[in-house]
Amino acid sequence: MTTLHSTLAAGLLVAAGIQPATAADEDLSKRIAACTHEQDDARRLACFDRAAAPQAAAEKTSTQEASGANVDATQTFGVKGSELARSQDDGDAGQRSATPQRLTAKVTGLDTRARGELVFTLDNGQVWAQKEKGAYLPIKVGDSVTILAGTLGSFHLVVANRATAVTRVR
Repeated sequence: MTTLHSTLAAGLLVAAGIQPATAADEDLSKRIAACTHEQDDARRLACFDRAAAPQAAAEKTSTQEASGANVDATQTFGVKGSELARSQDDGDAGQRSATPQRLTAKVTGLDTRARGELVFTLDNGQVWAQKEKGAYLPIKVGDSVTILAGTLGSFHLVVANRATAVTRVR
């Protein structure tokens, strides 16, 4: 008897999980079917786009919610071409193109790599590192720095009218 109850409960759970997806698919089918009667190619395509838009928006929202992708554009600043980007396989090129060309933040931590390059932790949670150990850079915790996007995916940290090439680490 318990096996029968378990089987029945599992069947009900599966049916309940499938029902909302089926209803959404039927609604999408109806919207698309209505567009097939349009004779003009451009209008038909526009109709298809409008018909699919609610589904695409819902999928994008659920994907963003699942990945936590509702991020401020400054959070993606410096990712393209950085050590961070090379350590990640995913990323949205559309998001990257919308990032700002400069970022200003306060230094909350300083560290040094094995070869002497400085590592900067910023108040926005980002971590940047010098690409090469360079000349003296007058910087201390609490200083305000500006990171500028350069050509070919390069970035420069500027403090007290001095600059150094940096890459985003985290």
